Amino acid sequence: MAWAIFNVESNWSRPNSRYSFNAHPSPDPQERPQDFIDYCVAKGWAKKVSSPSRDQKRALLSRKRAK
Repeated sequence: MAWAIFNVESNWSRPNSRYSFNAHPSPDPQERPQDFIDYCVAKGWAKKVSSPSRDQKRALLSRKRAK
């Protein structure tokens, strides 16, 4: 899994697969499959970022649950 910051809402389906992925625009990094992020970066919809530390990841998840 990779991390990215999405600028626009993004939807993508893997070729020859039943799986599809969605990301909403947010200033916070989101964790998604590598091939989905590669596609969004190529289209200019997202910016790839490095993985957060364990404490940063925990803070991001707790912020989402609090909403």
